[in-house]
Amino acid sequence: MKVLEVASGDFFSTYGGGQVYVKNIVDEMVRQGRDVAVVSFTGHGDVVERRDYHGIGLWEVGDGALDHLQETVEAIAPDVIHAHSHKAQVVEIGRKLGVPVVVTSHHGGIVCPAGTLMDCTDHTCRQVVSHRNCLRCVLRNTRGGLAIYPLLRLLPRRLYIRLGEWLSRLPFIMFVSPFGGAARSIACKQREWQTIIDGCSLMISPCRELVEAMERNGLRHNKVKILPHGIPLPAAVPSFPPIVDGDVKFFHVGRVCYVKGLHVLLEAFHRTCAPRAEMHLIGGSGNKTEARYERMLRRRFKCDSRIIWHGKIPPEEVYKTIANLHVSSSSSYLEAFGLNIAESLAMGKPVLATRNGGAEMQVEDGVDGWLVPQNDVDAMRGRMQWIVENLHDYDTRRSTSRVISIEEHCRKLWEIYEELEVRNY
Repeated sequence: MKVLEVASGDFFSTYGGGQVYVKNIVDEMVRQGRDVAVVSFTGHGDVVERRDYHGIGLWEVGDGALDHLQETVEAIAPDVIHAHSHKAQVVEIGRKLGVPVVVTSHHGGIVCPAGTLMDCTDHTCRQVVSHRNCLRCVLRNTRGGLAIYPLLRLLPRRLYIRLGEWLSRLPFIMFVSPFGGAARSIACKQREWQTIIDGCSLMISPCRELVEAMERNGLRHNKVKILPHGIPLPAAVPSFPPIVDGDVKFFHVGRVCYVKGLHVLLEAFHRTCAPRAEMHLIGGSGNKTEARYERMLRRRFKCDSRIIWHGKIPPEEVYKTIANLHVSSSSSYLEAFGLNIAESLAMGKPVLATRNGGAEMQVEDGVDGWLVPQNDVDAMRGRMQWIVENLHDYDTRRSTSRVISIEEHCRKLWEIYEELEVRNY
């Protein structure tokens, strides 16, 4: 059986957990001797190039060559396709070729037109996707969007969509194009989502919260499977570092962006009465919006010398970097999995996290960490204060016993592929 893994963007990118995850499973499947191939999206160029990656075929597709994706898949001739990006297009290709397609939902953007599954109060959205429910959130992502929302919401939906279609044929006009295209982007997301749920053979999600959102928007219960991700485990788990006079070293690993809630995390830590505590931020921004957010955070908390910025590090350096730190901290709004949580648990660290979907799948409150409400600075600060005053030692086995290895995860994935292949014949 040959499986095609359609990467989450550029196969070699470490921008987000989705990219790291796909590379992890491909590397492990190669190690297990599985017959796999990879399609990667480079974001530039208008050709499809084949290269060798550890003995398997890897096809790099430029943005200008997306129309040739079906031809590429036909040339690879897989028995099963696993789509991590370009999901609607890949599902449609699988339907035309008669090949079963598995789709993994890595984040709320699979169904949410605004991309985050957050509402305008910064809490997990539990509404059905519609023009009425989503317009405000989509406009919120554009500068000045909330100011003009009261006017744009009065436009009839069909007229608003036609306006967006007309603007899409013109050169980009600052403010006008994003504002005018909001209704069209919602309609496009609805069409893509319908294509995915109608055509995919199975949806995989690591998170119950995301499954509920997808089922709320039409995904049939018998088409989805909850399967938490696995990760490469560290070669050894270090002893838990000693804590002296409250010198707890909190840390966060991941992208510096708004949806990670770092403004909540840092404000909570800033208010904590713990002169010897530290907060280590490991990661960086990946685009202009994230860079602005990072600059804002650095300015806002520049007077707090306890906050230490490490910047980006390669994925293979994460375990070494956090070895001598104490408590992993996460304040994300919605996290389908939380690679940072899994890696921290694998290193025997307790995790302080918001109830964001993925955290509840990995952390048991009061056992291997602590869970607090979303977007609640006071709750986060209170728990941090408690940790500083009460955490003196920790049994690393509380954390490591709950982690799923990449080996086990890939075996379960392959069982799913085999079942779909048999069902397809």
